[in-house]
Amino acid sequence: MSLQEKLYDLFMLDQQVRGLRTRLDAANRRLTLQDKKLDQLRQQQAELTDQSKHAQAEVSTLEHQASDAEERVAKLREQMNNVRNNKEYSAMLVEVNTLKDEKGKLEDHALAKMSSVDDLKQRLADVDAQVESQAKLVEAAKVEVQSAKDEVGVQLDDATVKRDAAAALIPADTLTVFERLADHYDGETMGQIEEQDRRRREYTCGGCYMELPIERVNAVMVKPDELVTCSSCNRFLFIKQELKEELAAVKK
Repeated sequence: MSLQEKLYDLFMLDQQVRGLRTRLDAANRRLTLQDKKLDQLRQQQAELTDQSKHAQAEVSTLEHQASDAEERVAKLREQMNNVRNNKEYSAMLVEVNTLKDEKGKLEDHALAKMSSVDDLKQRLADVDAQVESQAKLVEAAKVEVQSAKDEVGVQLDDATVKRDAAAALIPADTLTVFERLADHYDGETMGQIEEQDRRRREYTCGGCYMELPIERVNAVMVKPDELVTCSSCNRFLFIKQELKEELAAVKK
């Protein structure tokens, strides 16, 4: 087997591995996105829960303070019944009025805060529903990932072993270039020589569609153990056997 044929075998096996990974990678990406959204919703849920607890605690404190003021007013009123001079009575009356005013403000503040609590509870209920719904989507995404693994797992393992075996037959420096091209072109490391006009000897690279010098086409034809690259995109060039045979017949 020539070097060109070995590289083409690696190319085809690499394409197969990448194709099998496509669905699994896509399923994993969807799971990651769904997980991220669930985490965001849970963080929002935690923040609203914390805000609701603090707001409820403030309401309780305000209500307790209003109750204390009311109890103080009641005690002062009892004491006022036993007061024997106007000065002491007036002082107590001022304190009662002050406490009543303070109690009114505390109750108003508590009512306003209770409205805030109700709003937070409604928002939290909405987020709770979203968390529940998103959790179901995450579970569905996990099932999809497992399904993809079950479907392509064995095939992918087998294709990967074959791909690695094919890679072992390629010279190290060439393999390094192949891997670099694979990363750059998303696996499209080779460009097929495509005939545009045989009479005019016009050929193009199937990878970048740029015209190829006839010398490069001839090199692929007559030097199977040498690797030829496209002068524009640097992909390794290959020629289909049918076209190769046709061109060889023309030269005879």
